[in-house]
Amino acid sequence: MIMGSILSGVIFLAVGQFIRVYPGILAGYNNRSEKEREIAEKNRLPFYGFLLFSAMGGISLHSYVISRWLEFPHLSSSITLIVTLSG
Repeated sequence: MIMGSILSGVIFLAVGQFIRVYPGILAGYNNRSEKEREIAEKNRLPFYGFLLFSAMGGISLHSYVISRWLEFPHLSSSITLIVTLSG
């Protein structure tokens, strides 16, 4: 159960890196017209996707460390669930 926060954090970080390199994996990005893609890139949509998933991964990983430090093991799974639902 506790290792789930580490696994989900690593997955979120990996997805963030993939979005940074391959922005086409964002939902609906490939269905946009060329003009809409240019607008999305101008507004830095791939960067914000990268930033969101990286923050989610970082919070999940830090929740594991904090839960071990506080000796409250269920804290990390709760925080990972909240991060996943809010993301």
